Amino acid sequence: MNPLRFRRFLRPLTQHACVAVAALSIAQAVSAAPPSAATADATGTWTTKTVASDGKDSKQQDVEIYRGGKLIARHHSSLLGTPGLYPLHSPSGQPLTRDYPMQEKGKYEKDDHHHHRSLWFTHGIVNEFDFWLDKPTPHTGYVVQTSLSKEQNKNSVTLTTKNDWNDPDGNRVSSDQRRWTFSESHGDTVIDLDVRLMATDGDVVFGDTKEGTLGVRVAGTMKVDAKLGGTGQNAEGLKDGAAWGKKSSWVDYSGPIQQADSDEPSDWPTAGITMFYHPDNSRPECYWHVRTYGLFAANPFGRHHFGQPEYEGVKIAEGEHLDLHFRIVLHDGGFDREKTEQHFADYSETKPSL
Repeated sequence: MNPLRFRRFLRPLTQHACVAVAALSIAQAVSAAPPSAATADATGTWTTKTVASDGKDSKQQDVEIYRGGKLIARHHSSLLGTPGLYPLHSPSGQPLTRDYPMQEKGKYEKDDHHHHRSLWFTHGIVNEFDFWLDKPTPHTGYVVQTSLSKEQNKNSVTLTTKNDWNDPDGNRVSSDQRRWTFSESHGDTVIDLDVRLMATDGDVVFGDTKEGTLGVRVAGTMKVDAKLGGTGQNAEGLKDGAAWGKKSSWVDYSGPIQQADSDEPSDWPTAGITMFYHPDNSRPECYWHVRTYGLFAANPFGRHHFGQPEYEGVKIAEGEHLDLHFRIVLHDGGFDREKTEQHFADYSETKPSL
């Protein structure tokens, strides 16, 4: 075999093996972290804790975010091949996202869609590479965090990261800058994600595919298919499967959360996640990849899978950039339309920038 072709064949397999080892490290690190491992008091103060990505000695650092001493989220520099948030908790501490593949699947989880990693940001067609799926192929891309900075005060935490989008050989295709801001509003946790996609290495095209872009895989008991009362709905009132592939300003996914001390679903509390797409985004329309098995994703680039005319995607010329802005709200209790609409009104009045 040609040496170059062999290297391209071998590299994805090696990366896949590293991902398997990373999954074990993540599971050990998350399970080992005590729930009160923070320096905050109970007054709602925001604090952070920096930990090594592998739970030991590492140059890559993860950041745990706390409010009032309760763990809200952990930002991973590499969540099995891409940066992301896991776990993700409601204000009262309810786990909102699926444990698999970071840990063994739970009773109400399925070991499907290995690339669904709690909360993450990637896309399925970037030039000729697929950053959404994680099956190692000559066209599988990987997002690599290259830097992280942190700011915090008693009212909020902000993480700013820089990331390279690399091909299977480690060559950079493009890059991005992300700013995650954690705060509180109306009794809920608010996470603002501002992303600058940059054509740092030639023109870059974000293609027309349903596989993208800001994704969440909810806890197994929350999904509609669990038939425990979970539901997803959008701003237009379309629910569950009817919300798939539709244009909307926001989508909420809510449902019951399994409790360790009770096997009776009627005793379980309800919580949920709402994702908002800022109305001033330069990509004015966002379609939603919402599935009854627990995925929902905001996709500003996909069209033809959602019943719209096919097009060539969004091109960012070399040296240029595209900014996108999202808000994620973590709430206790079931879906509250009035409160959700207030959140969107508040978000619409902001002028996010990078």
